[in-house]
Amino acid sequence: MNYREATDYIEKLQTEVGSDLSLKQIKYLADKVGNPENKSRIIHIAGTNGKGSVGNFIAGILAMSGYTVGRYVSPALFDYREKIQKITGNIYGLQKEYISEQEVADNLTYLIEKTDEIRKEGKKAPTAFEIETVMAYKVFADWKVDVAIVETGMGGRLDATNIVEKPVLSVITSISMDHMDYLGDTLLAIAKEKYGIIKNRVPVVAIEPESECLEELKYTCRRHDANLNIFSRDDIRPYEFSVDKTSFIYENEKFTLSQAGIFQLDNAGLALEAAKVLYGSGFRLINKQSVKEAFKMCRWPGRFEVVSHDPYVIVDGAHNPDAARLLKYSLSAYFPGEKFIYIIGVFKDKDYEQILRTTLPRAKRVYTINAPAPRGLESEQLAECAAKISDNKIKHIEAKHNVREALSSISRDGVTGRIVVFGSLSFLHEVYEYFGKGY
Repeated sequence: MNYREATDYIEKLQTEVGSDLSLKQIKYLADKVGNPENKSRIIHIAGTNGKGSVGNFIAGILAMSGYTVGRYVSPALFDYREKIQKITGNIYGLQKEYISEQEVADNLTYLIEKTDEIRKEGKKAPTAFEIETVMAYKVFADWKVDVAIVETGMGGRLDATNIVEKPVLSVITSISMDHMDYLGDTLLAIAKEKYGIIKNRVPVVAIEPESECLEELKYTCRRHDANLNIFSRDDIRPYEFSVDKTSFIYENEKFTLSQAGIFQLDNAGLALEAAKVLYGSGFRLINKQSVKEAFKMCRWPGRFEVVSHDPYVIVDGAHNPDAARLLKYSLSAYFPGEKFIYIIGVFKDKDYEQILRTTLPRAKRVYTINAPAPRGLESEQLAECAAKISDNKIKHIEAKHNVREALSSISRDGVTGRIVVFGSLSFLHEVYEYFGKGY
């Protein structure tokens, strides 16, 4: 298969097979190809929100310290290949390289052949995400990276990435209500699934969770004889913040982020805690200067990012209630008292009513759009829900097909004000494309 044929096959498989709540199939596939998941040093990250940003910060710190870093992320915003990355650093900054089209074609062709063998044996074949996960582990081994950062897709205990037997570090980001159909309908149940990535005698770094989950976290770590390191939000003191720069004090040192969003303070603090543990685990090239340089350079698209100043447009992947709360918090901090023009699109399996209840008080005008993919909620239904919740306080709520239609309508009608595009990550690339920007 060539690149297009291989990716088309995976896309079709995703539609036909969907998700799987078992590690049986992926373990069988990994066994068939020599268990590549155990051939690299892995940092494993689970959590509801912040996985990408925390992983990005840790990758930057390690790369600027002289390590070659692999990253496996999902979903991709701009290009399928960005799911598997190699990051290095030098005096000129961070260098990011995506897996090549030829590497994708070769690896997927090989793994699809193995999948066909599994079918012929009368066994259930792995899903698209499981095949991609094995590909990521295989590529990291082929690249001989010094360390690879792997994010769970959903949950933890039964997530496809959790076939790794002995990571060098387990990281738990913030946990909130999401994917309840799969993970449970209470915060504690969801936390237990996330804590399923914790392994015997592998250190754990976690942001301090809600009290009901903290005891479970401590219990899980004791059961696995895993050293627990908790980052508390009280450990960080904001110094100055704006959309262009956020500075904070941590252990009497000043650090500056180029990534906007007040919530990035938590993610940066968790990455700092991870860096300390990694240094103690043998990554002795990590140093204070490399951390500071990494924070200044790290950028993670689609997370409270200004993509245009005229018109002023912010994009944010606030796709669940907790992320919506953090978005509202950042908007209030950066632009106190201001109201915004919203462009919103969400998946129908998300708690979109709560997302709207949280964000609509800061809106003066709302455009809803269709979030692409089978899970996308129709813009008309989202507009009706917004109208009901706003109770006529927002005079203009309009359903559009996509981002381009909404932005064009705003421009054509001469509407002024800051525009905030948020919801599913699946359409945020359309904003960058509209303004002729890539990543």
